[in-house]
Amino acid sequence: MVVPSPDSPEPRLVTAAAQQPPPPWVFDAAILSQRSDIPVQFVWPEEDKPTPDAAEELTVPLIDLGGFLSGDPAATAEVSRLVAEACERHGFFQVVNHGIPSALLAEAHSCVEAFFSMPLAEKQRAQRKPGESCGYASSFTGRFADRLPWKETLSFRFSSSPLSPNIVQSYFVHTLGEDFRHFG
Repeated sequence: MVVPSPDSPEPRLVTAAAQQPPPPWVFDAAILSQRSDIPVQFVWPEEDKPTPDAAEELTVPLIDLGGFLSGDPAATAEVSRLVAEACERHGFFQVVNHGIPSALLAEAHSCVEAFFSMPLAEKQRAQRKPGESCGYASSFTGRFADRLPWKETLSFRFSSSPLSPNIVQSYFVHTLGEDFRHFG
């Protein structure tokens, strides 16, 4: 593309590469874990960092589902109140006495660890598509203009509907292949 130069009446050539924004920073945990420094893209300005004297110990709200699962109406009302309060005040909570077998939780943790330990190219096969809420995403998502959060996420839909009992398994098989069926 030829554009006029502000310093001279002669036009100058501007290459397409000069007009392109720099490629997004890609978070590859396998590579970044080998570095002894933190890449500048992940270092936040001092004014955005919490100060030691301002930091207070975080208490994670505990939600006990034992009474709720027993069908007790008073316990159900109390759990509803506690969940609403935790969401409004903290944005998160920890659930206990949920009835999920510890072996299933351990298997889920194992699958999560296996996924995030994969090479970046493998994880990107499940990369979140623009406009979708399911898939792999990392710091290159462009959510922050100046600095990037040090994170990777894997999101997918879940439905308890009997019409879609294997929705998570189908997601992994469809995006990553048969070898990942056990992830669902």
